[in-house]
Amino acid sequence: MKKKIVIIGGLGYIGTELCKIYSGESWSNSVVVIDSRFISERVTQLRDWKIEFKQGGLLDKNFLKKNLFDADIVFHLAGVTDVAYVKKDTNKEQDDRIRTIAIEGTNNVLNSIGDKCKLIFPSTHVIYEGLRKTKKNILESETPSPILAYSSSKVQNEIDIKQSKKNYVILRLGSVYGYSTDTMRINIMPNLFSKIASQNGVINLFSGGKQIKSLVPLIDVVRCMKFMAENPKINNETFNLTKESITVKEVAEICKKINPKLSIKVTQDETPNLGYTLSNKKLLSTGFKFLYGLEESIREMITKWSDRVSIKDLEYIKKGEKEFIDKRGKISNFELPEPVNLVGYIDSKRGTVRANHFHPIQEQKVLLVKGQFISIYKDLLKKDTVKVTHVVNEGDLIVTKTKRGPHNGIYKGLNFSKPSSGRKRT
Repeated sequence: MKKKIVIIGGLGYIGTELCKIYSGESWSNSVVVIDSRFISERVTQLRDWKIEFKQGGLLDKNFLKKNLFDADIVFHLAGVTDVAYVKKDTNKEQDDRIRTIAIEGTNNVLNSIGDKCKLIFPSTHVIYEGLRKTKKNILESETPSPILAYSSSKVQNEIDIKQSKKNYVILRLGSVYGYSTDTMRINIMPNLFSKIASQNGVINLFSGGKQIKSLVPLIDVVRCMKFMAENPKINNETFNLTKESITVKEVAEICKKINPKLSIKVTQDETPNLGYTLSNKKLLSTGFKFLYGLEESIREMITKWSDRVSIKDLEYIKKGEKEFIDKRGKISNFELPEPVNLVGYIDSKRGTVRANHFHPIQEQKVLLVKGQFISIYKDLLKKDTVKVTHVVNEGDLIVTKTKRGPHNGIYKGLNFSKPSSGRKRT
């Protein structure tokens, strides 16, 4: 039976990744994203995934009722995320905005969904920010001790959801870390440290970095949300969603291991407390399993944000990477970091010639599937440049870069088929 799945706040850090997971189901179910913002590229991607987009806010009751009354599953991810972390950084105007959108907005969602709808709501570990002593393995039954507007609003959200008599699952998230293509949350400690490491910077460890944190990978967060939404046996429950418990210093040391050029500086600055950790025992009892880890996530962020060695040649050949070989054959991987807007398939007969032209804008990648061919190119922007020849073999990816110039042109690529060749062009 076709379901209607609504992701409120679908253009955000967590929402972006949740949409990716549901992009594979948008052909069999109705998937709708609601967000108060309009981000052109993200909305275009949603359309390509056959996910419907609706722009609107949590305080618009009529808008919510129109779009939520027939929903089967609602992920309520929306809210103010640009919040203060310590009391000295707060201001009344921002606190009022946080409370209004969080409390009034969540009640508007509760009043708009049907009785059979399942609500998945991300709460937060910072509802325990008021603990005066370090406490480990906090259970879901622990009494919250919020201080700031963000955490106190989340506590009120939990109370309102439980009293609404709606079907719900509340997930108390640890600090969510990991790379995302959009709306990256850099202020989260592992993400911030990864950014600093990618720039060969300096990490300052307040009080020596003894503070302990409960962390959780971004991809596992959205996997868990989907797991909870689609498990009919889990209803009206609250879970701590955390994976690792680790000190700030240990996170910095992981960054240093990945990039030795990073500097770590120990300072005597005071911290509000030495932290606390949440138990995930109840969550694991449901059968959910974590698949991602801290070091691999930090490595991904540092790698993607670090300076890369630039290939100066206008044309070059790449071999497949991260190959998997067994008795069935071989899988080779070619990373394409830039958007691909065209894939063409060419089947050339032996001895034929193609090209004798130039591309003023696009970069061309040719993956040779079968056969062999010779590629010849010449830089048209420089006088007296020589022609360069490449022999391209099966499994090679040959990249011909673009180089804008004053004459509407760049280089000239000539591809000569040798024995029978079939090649894919992207």
